Amino acid sequence: MIFSKCTLRETTIRASDLSSVAFEACDLRLAEFEGGKYRDCDLRGNDLTTLRGVAALKKALIDRAQVAQLAEALAAELEVTYGEDLDDD
Repeated sequence: MIFSKCTLRETTIRASDLSSVAFEACDLRLAEFEGGKYRDCDLRGNDLTTLRGVAALKKALIDRAQVAQLAEALAAELEVTYGEDLDDD
């Protein structure tokens, strides 16, 4: 199955089996993934910076360039504080 050019903004996906499903040029801003199966779920080429439930995407397929996007999404989800932000106070 392929989701192509879909708007899934602020969608919550719960306990779904999206194994081997592809998302092509989709709007995934603030989409949330909870539980489910995502082995080989193809997220390549999508902006992942605002995804929620990043830990649920175990075994998903991404580009190396998207690692930084997932890190940004995870940091937001964990509500981490950056040390340099403390220096601004």
